[in-house]
Amino acid sequence: MIEMTMQQVALAMNTRSPNRVDDGSITSVSTDSRAIEAGALFFAIVGEQFDGHDFVEQALSSGASACVCARFHQEQMNLSEGAPVFWVDDTVEALGRLAAFYRREILPASTIVIAVTGSNGKTTTKCMIDHVLSAVMKGVASPKSFNNNIGVPLTLFLADADDRYVVAEVGTNAPGEIAQLSAIASPDVAVITSIGEAHLAGFGHTRAVADEKTDLLSHIRPNGLSVINVDRAEVLPYLDKQCVGKSLTVGTDPRARLRVGDRISEIDRSRFTIDDRFDVELPLPGRHHATNAAIAFAAARWFGLDPKYIIDRLARFSPPAGRTSRLQIDKVTIIDDTYNANPASMRAAIDTLSCQTRGRRVFVMGDMLELGDASATLHRQIVQAAIDARFEVLVGVGEKMKDALGELASAGNGQRTIACDTADLAGDVLEELLGPEDTVLLKGSRLLELDRIVARLGDRAKRKSAVA
Repeated sequence: MIEMTMQQVALAMNTRSPNRVDDGSITSVSTDSRAIEAGALFFAIVGEQFDGHDFVEQALSSGASACVCARFHQEQMNLSEGAPVFWVDDTVEALGRLAAFYRREILPASTIVIAVTGSNGKTTTKCMIDHVLSAVMKGVASPKSFNNNIGVPLTLFLADADDRYVVAEVGTNAPGEIAQLSAIASPDVAVITSIGEAHLAGFGHTRAVADEKTDLLSHIRPNGLSVINVDRAEVLPYLDKQCVGKSLTVGTDPRARLRVGDRISEIDRSRFTIDDRFDVELPLPGRHHATNAAIAFAAARWFGLDPKYIIDRLARFSPPAGRTSRLQIDKVTIIDDTYNANPASMRAAIDTLSCQTRGRRVFVMGDMLELGDASATLHRQIVQAAIDARFEVLVGVGEKMKDALGELASAGNGQRTIACDTADLAGDVLEELLGPEDTVLLKGSRLLELDRIVARLGDRAKRKSAVA
């Protein structure tokens, strides 16, 4: 982070600076009192499981230059006299205000902000862009999935004066959030990876999802760039939201200016072409990754990088954990796609597992959450697609998948079907079920915690190895 004065902090948040720190400065921003560094500005955020106001004294004793607290808590906190605290109406809103100021007034104009949104593929695409750019220039990308009204500001604060780029992930589960976060990030490059049936409890239908995601286009800086996947027709009516800059459409659709073709996936790699000129190989399965890689290709070309270099970097890309990560555990192939799930990503997972041609294929399907009134229908569709793919074993985890599997299992193609209430019970099943040459792909919403099954299988292999 570039150092900011307390006067700048107060100006950005539209509040007064504490007298004790009028001449001071901050060198980092944190919402975690356990990770405070000297010179930090600590924001007391109220979460579902904690209240940051309970840790203000701890943050100050750990070296924080000042804290930002909500006025509502002022009488309850019993702070020591003269404690360096900024009082605001809403600490999350104040965090966003400060980040927007940092983006507009502190970051150099030479630092390019790339904002990535979409129903699927945000984190993988962000990591691909960072992977390609980072070998030839200094920059930062959002940690994990920092994509909300706390994560986007914290990502911006990671950037230093000599960073050439910042890749920020921008998410939403309710109308208006993309516009709010885009105004903070003010991107030079806007990326829309996909449109799909995600967060329908908040949006109702995919047209509303497209409307929300494309709000990112309204906030592109002059002379900027948008890279948009147009494989879902719902996005097309909203492309005119972009008023400035250059627009590049990407996808398998013939209307895309940067065309993705000849997609082939094996269980350990995928291959495709870009623009009928460039042959690309990724060291991970899944034809759906081709469009994500093409977006990274387009962003890197905008920085002036050579196509051959970009393709070489993509060939060495490792996916983040839980996003088609391939593991070999005890002679079983595991495709860990446990991070999250919606109908489009579930169909991509089915397509990925279908490319395995030897051994039994085991598909572990966790509930897909936040799908509103369409939930039961969408779960039945995914189970039917898995049945049609003729996987040898189907394991449903969670109430919704159990119901859908129970309704459709009798119409299957001879598969073994197993329904489990929890990830722990599914883990019990898999420990007994899996054998050499099996391939298991796990996919479900985060709250199902299917990643615990992957960790459990790994621990079992370690125990067996230790005994041997």
